[in-house]
Amino acid sequence: MTVLPIENPEGRACDTCRFWRKQTLRDENDWGQCRRMPPILPDLVDDKLVVAGIWPSTKAGDWCGEWETSTSDGASNPQT
Repeated sequence: MTVLPIENPEGRACDTCRFWRKQTLRDENDWGQCRRMPPILPDLVDDKLVVAGIWPSTKAGDWCGEWETSTSDGASNPQT
């Protein structure tokens, strides 16, 4: 069976989603974090490490089924 890639016919991408935040710490300028869901805590078995939540990193052109339009005034954007 051939599995064809799913295309995004509506042109919706992470960089236009209200839940996406561009990352400024990377060398590449097309990466960001999806803030749609709460951060995930990694499974670590080391009491000496500080565990911090991780949001999924995505490229600006990526997309998913949870996309919502972002507003230009930022009124409906969740706080970072």
